[in-house]
Amino acid sequence: MPERTRLFAVTCKGCGRSLATVERIRDPEIAVVTDHLDGCSPSEPLGDAPMLGEIMRHLRVAVVDRA
Repeated sequence: MPERTRLFAVTCKGCGRSLATVERIRDPEIAVVTDHLDGCSPSEPLGDAPMLGEIMRHLRVAVVDRA
């Protein structure tokens, strides 16, 4: 039986908006997330090259239940 991959829901902690549902957070998803965070939290800018840990501090990540 093949192993099922997990999906993760990525949500902004600031506004609650769903940003992505992915198997892994890769560069394209990180770009979407950082663009959102720059607009959502202008009082807390991430800077030009934020570390992944700093980005993740602003997100909520949860496993998605598959039917």
